Amino acid sequence: MPSAPSCGTSSSNRTPRTPGSAATPWSRPPPATPTASACRSSGTWSTTPARASRGCWPPSSPRAGTPTTPTGAPPRPSCPGCSPPPATLDLALLHTLLDVPDHEDGRELVAAARAVSATLPQLVISVAAREGVPLGSGSSDELARARARAVRYAAFRATAEAAAPHCRVVKGPSLARHYPQGVLRPVGDLDLVLPDQAELWAAAHALATEHGAEPHELTLVTGPDGRLHVLLTLAWPSPDPLVEQELRVELSTAAFYGDLGALPVRYALPGPQGLADLLSVAEERVERPFHAKDAVDVLMLLAAGELDDTDAVTAALDTLRLAPEGLELAALVHAVAPHPLLDALAGRLRPLAAQERARRAAVPARSEPAGIRARLDAGFPVWGMLLDTCVGRGPADRLELVDGPRSTLVHTPVGSFLLVAGELVDAADHAAALAFLDSGARA
Repeated sequence: MPSAPSCGTSSSNRTPRTPGSAATPWSRPPPATPTASACRSSGTWSTTPARASRGCWPPSSPRAGTPTTPTGAPPRPSCPGCSPPPATLDLALLHTLLDVPDHEDGRELVAAARAVSATLPQLVISVAAREGVPLGSGSSDELARARARAVRYAAFRATAEAAAPHCRVVKGPSLARHYPQGVLRPVGDLDLVLPDQAELWAAAHALATEHGAEPHELTLVTGPDGRLHVLLTLAWPSPDPLVEQELRVELSTAAFYGDLGALPVRYALPGPQGLADLLSVAEERVERPFHAKDAVDVLMLLAAGELDDTDAVTAALDTLRLAPEGLELAALVHAVAPHPLLDALAGRLRPLAAQERARRAAVPARSEPAGIRARLDAGFPVWGMLLDTCVGRGPADRLELVDGPRSTLVHTPVGSFLLVAGELVDAADHAAALAFLDSGARA
Protein backbone atom coordinates (compact mmCIF):
# COMPACT_ATOMS: atom_id res chain seq x y z
CA MET A 1 0.00 0.00 0.00
CA PRO A 2 1.25 3.52 -0.71
CA SER A 3 2.25 5.52 2.30
CA ALA A 4 -0.29 7.95 3.75
CA PRO A 5 -0.24 11.33 2.08
CA SER A 6 1.70 14.10 3.75
CA CYS A 7 -0.54 17.14 3.77
CA GLY A 8 -0.44 20.90 3.86
CA THR A 9 -3.44 23.15 3.45
CA SER A 10 -3.73 25.83 0.82
CA SER A 11 -3.20 29.20 2.47
CA SER A 12 -5.83 30.76 0.23
CA ASN A 13 -8.35 29.80 -2.37
CA ARG A 14 -6.72 31.16 -5.48
CA THR A 15 -8.70 31.65 -8.63
CA PRO A 16 -6.66 30.40 -11.56
CA ARG A 17 -5.43 33.12 -13.86
CA THR A 18 -6.83 32.59 -17.34
CA PRO A 19 -5.15 35.13 -18.63
CA GLY A 20 12.40 70.79 -15.46
CA SER A 21 15.01 73.52 -14.21
CA ALA A 22 18.70 73.47 -13.33
CA ALA A 23 20.87 71.29 -15.46
CA THR A 24 21.20 67.73 -14.21
CA PRO A 25 23.05 64.75 -15.65
CA TRP A 26 19.76 63.87 -17.32
CA SER A 27 18.93 67.28 -18.77
CA ARG A 28 19.19 67.77 -22.50
CA PRO A 29 18.55 71.00 -24.45
CA PRO A 30 15.23 70.94 -26.27
CA PRO A 31 15.37 70.70 -30.03
CA ALA A 32 15.54 73.98 -31.93
CA THR A 33 12.28 73.32 -33.71
CA PRO A 34 9.53 70.80 -33.30
CA THR A 35 9.43 67.96 -35.77
CA ALA A 36 6.41 66.33 -37.26
CA SER A 37 6.10 62.73 -36.27
CA ALA A 38 3.70 59.91 -36.93
CA CYS A 39 2.31 57.85 -34.12
CA ARG A 40 2.19 54.46 -35.77
CA SER A 41 0.10 52.78 -33.13
CA SER A 42 -2.76 55.24 -33.56
CA GLY A 43 -2.27 56.11 -37.21
CA THR A 44 -2.44 59.85 -36.48
CA TRP A 45 0.05 62.67 -37.02
CA SER A 46 1.20 65.03 -34.28
CA THR A 47 3.82 67.74 -33.88
CA THR A 48 6.05 67.07 -30.90
CA PRO A 49 9.52 68.17 -29.74
CA ALA A 50 11.49 65.23 -31.08
CA ARG A 51 9.19 62.26 -31.16
CA ALA A 52 5.73 60.80 -31.17
CA SER A 53 3.26 61.28 -28.38
CA ARG A 54 3.67 59.15 -25.29
CA GLY A 55 2.37 55.65 -25.51
CA CYS A 56 2.95 55.06 -29.21
CA TRP A 57 5.48 52.36 -29.99
CA PRO A 58 7.62 52.20 -31.91
CA PRO A 59 8.54 55.89 -32.06
CA SER A 60 8.05 57.51 -35.41
CA SER A 61 11.70 57.86 -36.36
CA PRO A 62 15.05 56.47 -35.30
CA ARG A 63 17.54 58.59 -33.40
CA ALA A 64 20.09 60.15 -35.72
CA GLY A 65 23.69 59.09 -35.54
CA THR A 66 25.86 56.12 -36.23
CA PRO A 67 25.09 53.09 -34.04
CA THR A 68 27.88 51.96 -31.78
CA THR A 69 28.54 48.74 -29.94
CA PRO A 70 26.67 48.51 -26.62
CA THR A 71 29.08 49.35 -23.83
CA GLY A 72 30.16 46.18 -22.14
CA ALA A 73 29.03 43.92 -24.95
CA PRO A 74 31.53 41.56 -26.54
CA PRO A 75 33.31 43.27 -29.45
CA ARG A 76 32.06 42.32 -32.86
CA PRO A 77 34.51 41.64 -35.69
CA SER A 78 35.38 44.53 -37.98
CA CYS A 79 35.78 43.25 -41.50
CA PRO A 80 34.58 43.85 -45.04
CA GLY A 81 31.06 42.55 -45.34
CA CYS A 82 30.47 42.30 -41.61
CA SER A 83 27.29 43.80 -40.23
CA PRO A 84 27.64 47.04 -38.28
CA PRO A 85 27.05 46.92 -34.53
CA PRO A 86 23.53 47.67 -33.33
CA ALA A 87 22.46 50.75 -31.40
CA THR A 88 23.98 51.51 -28.01
CA LEU A 89 21.93 50.67 -24.94
CA ASP A 90 21.97 54.05 -23.22
CA LEU A 91 19.58 56.69 -21.94
CA ALA A 92 19.31 58.20 -25.42
CA LEU A 93 18.01 54.91 -26.80
CA LEU A 94 15.58 54.50 -23.91
CA HIS A 95 14.21 58.01 -24.51
CA THR A 96 13.56 56.90 -28.08
CA LEU A 97 12.00 53.56 -27.22
CA LEU A 98 9.75 55.04 -24.55
CA ASP A 99 8.74 58.11 -26.58
CA VAL A 100 10.05 60.53 -23.96
CA PRO A 101 11.32 63.84 -25.44
CA ASP A 102 15.02 64.48 -25.03
CA HIS A 103 14.53 67.50 -22.75
CA GLU A 104 12.48 65.55 -20.20
CA ASP A 105 14.29 64.46 -17.06
CA GLY A 106 14.74 61.06 -15.50
CA ARG A 107 11.45 61.07 -13.62
CA GLU A 108 9.59 61.19 -16.91
CA LEU A 109 11.62 58.34 -18.32
CA VAL A 110 11.08 56.15 -15.28
CA ALA A 111 7.38 57.02 -15.23
CA ALA A 112 7.05 56.06 -18.88
CA ALA A 113 8.80 52.78 -18.20
CA ARG A 114 6.54 52.02 -15.24
CA ALA A 115 3.48 52.68 -17.38
CA VAL A 116 4.65 49.91 -19.69
CA SER A 117 5.70 47.35 -17.12
CA ALA A 118 6.20 47.24 -13.37
CA THR A 119 9.73 45.91 -13.82
CA LEU A 120 10.92 48.04 -16.76
CA PRO A 121 12.14 50.89 -14.48
CA GLN A 122 14.86 48.48 -13.33
CA LEU A 123 16.43 48.73 -16.77
CA VAL A 124 16.11 52.52 -16.94
CA ILE A 125 17.58 53.07 -13.47
CA SER A 126 20.48 50.69 -14.04
CA VAL A 127 21.36 52.37 -17.35
CA ALA A 128 21.17 55.78 -15.63
CA ALA A 129 23.44 54.59 -12.82
CA ARG A 130 25.92 53.27 -15.35
CA GLU A 131 26.00 56.70 -17.03
CA GLY A 132 26.75 58.42 -13.72
CA VAL A 133 23.31 59.68 -12.77
CA PRO A 134 23.21 59.86 -8.94
CA LEU A 135 20.60 57.59 -7.40
CA GLY A 136 18.52 58.36 -4.35
CA SER A 137 17.28 55.89 -1.77
CA GLY A 138 14.18 54.93 -3.73
CA SER A 139 15.87 54.12 -7.01
CA SER A 140 18.79 52.46 -5.24
CA ASP A 141 16.41 50.25 -3.32
CA GLU A 142 14.52 49.33 -6.46
CA LEU A 143 17.74 48.14 -8.07
CA ALA A 144 18.85 46.32 -4.94
CA ARG A 145 15.55 44.46 -4.69
CA ALA A 146 15.73 43.46 -8.34
CA ARG A 147 19.28 42.20 -8.02
CA ALA A 148 18.39 40.25 -4.89
CA ARG A 149 15.49 38.74 -6.78
CA ALA A 150 17.82 37.71 -9.60
CA VAL A 151 20.14 36.03 -7.09
CA ARG A 152 17.25 34.00 -5.68
CA TYR A 153 16.16 33.01 -9.16
CA ALA A 154 19.70 31.83 -9.91
CA ALA A 155 19.49 29.53 -6.89
CA PHE A 156 16.08 28.25 -7.97
CA ARG A 157 17.39 27.59 -11.47
CA ALA A 158 20.39 25.66 -10.16
CA THR A 159 18.11 23.48 -8.05
CA ALA A 160 15.77 22.79 -10.94
CA GLU A 161 18.63 21.94 -13.29
CA ALA A 162 20.13 19.55 -10.75
CA ALA A 163 16.82 17.71 -10.42
CA ALA A 164 15.92 17.86 -14.11
CA PRO A 165 19.03 17.60 -16.30
CA HIS A 166 17.23 18.55 -19.51
CA CYS A 167 15.67 21.70 -18.02
CA ARG A 168 16.11 24.80 -20.21
CA VAL A 169 15.68 28.43 -19.26
CA VAL A 170 14.15 30.85 -21.74
CA LYS A 171 14.31 34.64 -21.69
CA GLY A 172 15.16 35.94 -18.20
CA PRO A 173 18.76 35.17 -17.23
CA SER A 174 19.49 33.72 -20.64
CA LEU A 175 18.90 37.11 -22.25
CA ALA A 176 20.34 39.03 -19.29
CA ARG A 177 23.80 37.56 -19.95
CA HIS A 178 23.95 39.58 -23.19
CA TYR A 179 23.27 42.91 -21.46
CA PRO A 180 26.18 45.30 -20.75
CA GLN A 181 27.88 44.86 -17.40
CA GLY A 182 25.97 46.66 -14.68
CA VAL A 183 22.79 46.96 -16.73
CA LEU A 184 19.89 45.02 -15.33
CA ARG A 185 17.42 43.27 -17.56
CA PRO A 186 14.05 43.57 -15.81
CA VAL A 187 13.58 40.72 -13.35
CA GLY A 188 10.04 39.37 -13.19
CA ASP A 189 9.63 35.62 -13.09
CA LEU A 190 11.67 32.62 -14.22
CA ASP A 191 10.56 30.43 -17.14
CA LEU A 192 11.81 26.86 -17.39
CA VAL A 193 10.95 24.34 -20.09
CA LEU A 194 11.11 20.63 -19.31
CA PRO A 195 10.94 17.76 -21.82
CA ASP A 196 8.33 15.70 -19.98
CA GLN A 197 6.25 15.37 -16.84
CA ALA A 198 8.84 13.31 -15.00
CA GLU A 199 11.40 16.11 -15.16
CA LEU A 200 8.82 18.80 -14.48
CA TRP A 201 7.63 17.15 -11.29
CA ALA A 202 11.21 16.38 -10.23
CA ALA A 203 12.05 20.08 -10.56
CA ALA A 204 8.86 21.11 -8.80
CA HIS A 205 9.48 18.70 -5.91
CA ALA A 206 13.06 19.94 -5.51
CA LEU A 207 11.96 23.58 -5.48
CA ALA A 208 9.25 22.81 -2.93
CA THR A 209 11.44 20.80 -0.57
CA GLU A 210 14.66 22.81 -0.86
CA HIS A 211 13.29 26.33 -1.27
CA GLY A 212 9.77 26.21 0.16
CA ALA A 213 7.97 26.84 -3.12
CA GLU A 214 4.18 26.65 -3.06
CA PRO A 215 2.00 25.56 -5.98
CA HIS A 216 0.24 28.64 -7.31
CA GLU A 217 -1.33 27.97 -10.71
CA LEU A 218 -1.80 24.92 -12.89
CA THR A 219 -2.84 24.69 -16.53
CA LEU A 220 -3.35 21.48 -18.49
CA VAL A 221 -3.83 21.21 -22.24
CA THR A 222 -3.51 18.45 -24.80
CA GLY A 223 -1.32 19.34 -27.76
CA PRO A 224 -1.74 18.32 -31.40
CA ASP A 225 0.71 15.51 -30.67
CA GLY A 226 -1.77 14.00 -28.21
CA ARG A 227 0.47 14.69 -25.21
CA LEU A 228 -0.98 16.23 -22.08
CA HIS A 229 1.11 19.33 -21.41
CA VAL A 230 1.55 20.85 -17.97
CA LEU A 231 2.19 24.47 -17.04
CA LEU A 232 2.83 24.77 -13.31
CA THR A 233 3.58 28.04 -11.52
CA LEU A 234 5.35 27.89 -8.18
CA ALA A 235 5.43 30.98 -5.99
CA TRP A 236 7.17 32.48 -2.97
CA PRO A 237 5.88 35.42 -0.89
CA SER A 238 7.06 38.84 -1.94
CA PRO A 239 9.83 40.24 0.27
CA ASP A 240 8.00 43.60 0.11
CA PRO A 241 4.35 42.97 -0.80
CA LEU A 242 3.40 46.65 -1.04
CA VAL A 243 5.80 47.33 -3.90
CA GLU A 244 6.92 44.00 -5.32
CA GLN A 245 5.09 41.00 -6.70
CA GLU A 246 5.68 37.49 -5.44
CA LEU A 247 8.51 35.44 -6.89
CA ARG A 248 7.32 32.99 -9.52
CA VAL A 249 8.85 30.10 -11.41
CA GLU A 250 6.92 28.68 -14.35
CA LEU A 251 7.63 25.08 -15.26
CA SER A 252 6.25 23.84 -18.55
CA THR A 253 6.44 20.76 -20.74
CA ALA A 254 5.66 22.90 -23.80
CA ALA A 255 7.76 25.75 -25.11
CA PHE A 256 4.97 27.73 -26.75
CA TYR A 257 1.24 27.66 -26.06
CA GLY A 258 0.01 29.98 -28.81
CA ASP A 259 -3.62 30.98 -28.58
CA LEU A 260 -4.75 27.36 -28.17
CA GLY A 261 -6.76 27.76 -31.34
CA ALA A 262 -5.44 28.77 -34.72
CA LEU A 263 -1.95 28.82 -33.24
CA PRO A 264 -1.56 25.55 -31.35
CA VAL A 265 0.78 24.27 -28.70
CA ARG A 266 4.34 23.70 -29.90
CA TYR A 267 6.38 21.77 -27.41
CA ALA A 268 9.97 21.87 -28.75
CA LEU A 269 12.53 24.65 -28.38
CA PRO A 270 15.13 25.18 -31.11
CA GLY A 271 18.57 23.94 -30.13
CA PRO A 272 20.56 27.20 -30.20
CA GLN A 273 19.79 29.19 -27.06
CA GLY A 274 19.74 32.51 -28.91
CA LEU A 275 17.01 31.23 -31.21
CA ALA A 276 15.06 29.84 -28.26
CA ASP A 277 15.19 33.24 -26.57
CA LEU A 278 14.21 35.15 -29.72
CA LEU A 279 11.25 32.88 -30.35
CA SER A 280 10.16 33.20 -26.74
CA VAL A 281 10.18 36.99 -27.10
CA ALA A 282 8.22 36.70 -30.35
CA GLU A 283 5.67 34.42 -28.68
CA GLU A 284 4.91 37.19 -26.17
CA ARG A 285 3.02 38.94 -28.98
CA VAL A 286 0.28 36.35 -28.67
CA GLU A 287 -0.59 37.78 -25.25
CA ARG A 288 0.40 41.47 -25.48
CA PRO A 289 1.82 44.13 -27.82
CA PHE A 290 5.57 44.35 -28.11
CA HIS A 291 7.22 47.07 -26.02
CA ALA A 292 10.62 48.59 -25.19
CA LYS A 293 12.02 45.58 -23.33
CA ASP A 294 11.41 43.36 -26.34
CA ALA A 295 13.29 45.82 -28.55
CA VAL A 296 16.24 45.89 -26.17
CA ASP A 297 16.28 42.10 -26.03
CA VAL A 298 16.51 41.93 -29.81
CA LEU A 299 19.29 44.53 -29.88
CA MET A 300 21.26 42.57 -27.30
CA LEU A 301 20.87 39.39 -29.33
CA LEU A 302 22.10 41.30 -32.36
CA ALA A 303 25.12 42.62 -30.43
CA ALA A 304 25.97 39.09 -29.31
CA GLY A 305 25.85 37.77 -32.86
CA GLU A 306 22.95 35.46 -32.10
CA LEU A 307 20.96 36.63 -35.13
CA ASP A 308 23.78 36.68 -37.69
CA ASP A 309 22.49 33.57 -39.47
CA THR A 310 19.30 34.98 -40.94
CA ASP A 311 18.58 31.68 -42.69
CA ALA A 312 18.51 29.85 -39.36
CA VAL A 313 16.48 32.59 -37.68
CA THR A 314 13.96 32.60 -40.51
CA ALA A 315 13.68 28.81 -40.53
CA ALA A 316 13.12 28.64 -36.77
CA LEU A 317 10.40 31.29 -36.82
CA ASP A 318 8.72 29.59 -39.75
CA THR A 319 8.94 26.07 -38.32
CA LEU A 320 7.43 27.15 -35.03
CA ARG A 321 4.79 29.21 -36.82
CA LEU A 322 5.92 32.59 -35.49
CA ALA A 323 6.72 34.30 -38.80
CA PRO A 324 4.06 37.04 -38.32
CA GLU A 325 5.27 37.83 -34.83
CA GLY A 326 8.92 37.67 -35.92
CA LEU A 327 8.22 40.01 -38.81
CA GLU A 328 6.45 42.51 -36.58
CA LEU A 329 9.24 42.42 -34.02
CA ALA A 330 12.03 42.83 -36.59
CA ALA A 331 10.20 45.67 -38.33
CA LEU A 332 9.46 47.50 -35.09
CA VAL A 333 13.03 47.33 -33.84
CA HIS A 334 14.45 48.25 -37.26
CA ALA A 335 12.18 51.33 -37.29
CA VAL A 336 13.84 52.77 -34.17
CA ALA A 337 17.33 51.27 -34.45
CA PRO A 338 17.98 50.42 -38.10
CA HIS A 339 20.19 47.44 -38.76
CA PRO A 340 20.77 45.54 -42.03
CA LEU A 341 20.23 42.15 -40.40
CA LEU A 342 16.81 43.21 -39.19
CA ASP A 343 15.97 44.56 -42.62
CA ALA A 344 17.09 41.32 -44.25
CA LEU A 345 15.17 39.25 -41.72
CA ALA A 346 11.99 41.22 -42.31
CA GLY A 347 12.34 40.71 -46.05
CA ARG A 348 12.70 36.96 -45.66
CA LEU A 349 9.83 36.72 -43.22
CA ARG A 350 7.31 38.80 -45.14
CA PRO A 351 6.02 36.05 -47.49
CA LEU A 352 6.21 33.43 -44.74
CA ALA A 353 4.18 35.65 -42.42
CA ALA A 354 1.51 36.04 -45.08
CA GLN A 355 1.32 32.27 -45.45
CA GLU A 356 1.07 31.74 -41.71
CA ARG A 357 -1.67 34.36 -41.34
CA ALA A 358 -3.64 32.64 -44.08
CA ARG A 359 -3.11 29.29 -42.38
CA ARG A 360 -4.47 30.61 -39.11
CA ALA A 361 -7.42 32.31 -40.80
CA ALA A 362 -8.40 28.99 -42.36
CA VAL A 363 -8.85 27.32 -38.98
CA PRO A 364 -12.59 27.20 -38.23
CA ALA A 365 -13.96 28.37 -34.93
CA ARG A 366 -14.68 25.58 -32.46
CA SER A 367 -17.25 25.32 -29.73
CA GLU A 368 -15.83 24.65 -26.30
CA PRO A 369 -17.01 21.55 -24.46
CA ALA A 370 -18.19 22.03 -20.91
CA GLY A 371 -16.74 18.94 -19.25
CA ILE A 372 -13.15 18.80 -18.06
CA ARG A 373 -12.21 15.57 -19.79
CA ALA A 374 -14.03 16.62 -22.96
CA ARG A 375 -12.10 19.89 -23.00
CA LEU A 376 -8.83 18.07 -22.61
CA ASP A 377 -9.70 15.61 -25.37
CA ALA A 378 -10.57 18.52 -27.68
CA GLY A 379 -7.37 20.46 -26.94
CA PHE A 380 -8.91 23.17 -24.78
CA PRO A 381 -7.17 24.23 -21.56
CA VAL A 382 -8.35 23.54 -18.05
CA TRP A 383 -7.05 25.20 -14.92
CA GLY A 384 -6.35 23.93 -11.45
CA MET A 385 -7.57 25.49 -8.22
CA LEU A 386 -5.26 24.41 -5.42
CA LEU A 387 -7.04 22.44 -2.74
CA ASP A 388 -4.13 21.33 -0.58
CA THR A 389 -0.46 20.42 -0.76
CA CYS A 390 -0.76 16.80 0.23
CA VAL A 391 1.72 14.53 -1.48
CA GLY A 392 1.52 10.79 -1.91
CA ARG A 393 -2.00 10.47 -3.27
CA GLY A 394 -0.71 9.65 -6.74
CA PRO A 395 2.44 8.80 -8.65
CA ALA A 396 5.62 10.72 -7.90
CA ASP A 397 6.49 11.40 -11.53
CA ARG A 398 3.20 12.37 -13.16
CA LEU A 399 -0.24 13.75 -12.45
CA GLU A 400 -3.38 11.68 -12.08
CA LEU A 401 -6.93 12.74 -12.97
CA VAL A 402 -9.62 11.66 -10.51
CA ASP A 403 -13.39 11.84 -10.88
CA GLY A 404 -14.88 13.24 -7.70
CA PRO A 405 -18.57 13.26 -6.75
CA ARG A 406 -19.28 16.56 -8.54
CA SER A 407 -16.13 17.44 -10.46
CA THR A 408 -12.73 16.31 -11.72
CA LEU A 409 -9.69 16.61 -9.51
CA VAL A 410 -6.02 16.06 -10.24
CA HIS A 411 -3.45 14.67 -7.84
CA THR A 412 0.09 15.88 -8.53
CA PRO A 413 3.41 15.33 -6.78
CA VAL A 414 3.05 18.79 -5.17
CA GLY A 415 -0.64 18.78 -4.23
CA SER A 416 -4.21 18.29 -5.36
CA PHE A 417 -6.25 20.66 -7.50
CA LEU A 418 -9.87 21.08 -8.53
CA LEU A 419 -9.95 21.31 -12.32
CA VAL A 420 -12.12 24.11 -13.70
CA ALA A 421 -13.06 25.46 -17.11
CA GLY A 422 -13.23 29.17 -16.20
CA GLU A 423 -12.78 31.79 -13.53
CA LEU A 424 -16.02 31.13 -11.68
CA VAL A 425 -16.22 28.00 -9.56
CA ASP A 426 -19.37 26.67 -7.96
CA ALA A 427 -18.94 26.85 -4.19
CA ALA A 428 -20.65 23.48 -3.86
CA ASP A 429 -18.14 21.89 -6.23
CA HIS A 430 -15.28 23.33 -4.22
CA ALA A 431 -16.73 22.12 -0.93
CA ALA A 432 -17.40 18.66 -2.36
CA ALA A 433 -13.84 18.41 -3.64
CA LEU A 434 -12.42 19.28 -0.23
CA ALA A 435 -14.71 16.76 1.43
CA PHE A 436 -13.64 14.13 -1.08
CA LEU A 437 -10.00 14.71 -0.17
CA ASP A 438 -10.72 14.77 3.55
CA SER A 439 -12.45 11.42 3.31
CA GLY A 440 -9.19 9.86 2.20
CA ALA A 441 -10.70 8.67 -1.08
CA ARG A 442 -8.24 7.58 -3.70
CA ALA A 443 -8.46 6.95 -7.40
